[in-house]
Amino acid sequence: MLKKFVALVAAIIVLYSVYYDLKIGTIPSVTHASEVKTPSQNTTKPTTPYEKKIVQPGDTVLTIVEQLQKGSLSVSMDKVITDFQKLNNGIKPEEIQIGQEYKFPIY
Repeated sequence: MLKKFVALVAAIIVLYSVYYDLKIGTIPSVTHASEVKTPSQNTTKPTTPYEKKIVQPGDTVLTIVEQLQKGSLSVSMDKVITDFQKLNNGIKPEEIQIGQEYKFPIY
């Protein structure tokens, strides 16, 4: 008799908690702040100056950028890699192919 009563109370508690979760919920709802777009005076972001060049056998991004610079780099390799990827839609320097034309940053 006592086991049936405890089982009934437990079932009522489970059913009530399911009902409460479905109707009201226990997880607070996330509200997203709406993004307000303010018109800026300069809508186009400045781009890195570049020169298009066709890759020859043995060329690397570093050697081509140094040729365009006519000497050693004045910026870090990370910046060269980042700028190269931005100019070429995310293509990594190690993915360049012989005979293809790419945009190389000029500093």
